[in-house]
Formats: sequence, structure tokens, C-alpha cells
Amino acid sequence: MQARRTIRADVAEVFSATELRAFRRGDGRIYTVVGHNPDHRLLTDIWLGGFGSLDNFRAVLDFVCERFECGGYSYWLADLRHLSESFFEAEEYLARTVVPRVMAAGMQREAVVAPALEPGVPQGYDVFGAADTALRRIADGRIRGFTDIAAARAWLLDGNLPGA
Repeated sequence: MQARRTIRADVAEVFSATELRAFRRGDGRIYTVVGHNPDHRLLTDIWLGGFGSLDNFRAVLDFVCERFECGGYSYWLADLRHLSESFFEAEEYLARTVVPRVMAAGMQREAVVAPALEPGVPQGYDVFGAADTALRRIADGRIRGFTDIAAARAWLLDGNLPGA
């Protein structure tokens, strides 16, 4: 399966993901690529730089929710390693809209890959358990954080947490 060039090479290699849709800002620059691997029931969103507006941010997550709701997906990889803009203002939207939608649509696990963890935070930490108050309400261990793509894959597709 050949990945299109907008999918990050390491994600394409480790997950065999191919592009579903590239999201572009008004200036034409791609800010997110949503990909998938139907054989693994996997959906990916790979963020590249800044998204420019909360409407752009929400457009990607609404698309992800719609894909889950159409069926066929159980796992979600969110690659935030090259995201250069905060989505702090969208935390309530994530907690009240996005996460409940994907969970109701059958999401079993989500791996969030971030650039670096704070000292002392292990691979596979519960992302929402350590997050803002709005997000703590939905913490149940299905959404975990990583810096290593291979560790994210081992947990996401096989349920193997590092050190467990």
C-alpha cells in the first residue's frame, strides 16, 4: 500500500496509513492530513503547523467524527508532533462533542503523539486524566499519550502499554 506524500513517512510506514483528505488554510497551506488504514480499522490525523482558526480545527475533528460514525474504524492516532498552535480554546468542544461522538461510534482507543513529555511522565499516560478539568470528566484510559510512534502503535493496535 503506497502512502501519498502528505502522510508523514514514519506514520505511513508504522501504520501503513494512506491519505483520506488534506485540510488547507485559506492561503492553500496544508494544516492537517487525515489518513486511514481500513485493514487495522485505524484513522489518523496528522497536524502540520498552525490551523489558523478554531473553525479549521473543528472542521478536521468533525470529519474524524463523521468517519467514525460511518463505521469501519475503532482506533485513532492523533499526531500532534508538528502542531504549532494551541487548541486550549477548544477543550470544552473536545470534551463535550468530539470524544463522546467517537466513543459512541465505537472508538476503542486513541493514541495522541506529542513532541515531548514533561519529565517524569511515562509513555502511555492517560491524556485526559492529566488534562484540564473539562477533559478529566471523560478520562477512562482509552486515550493515551506517547512521543514514540512505535510505542503508540503497540498500544493502539495491540493494547500493549510500555512497561506493562
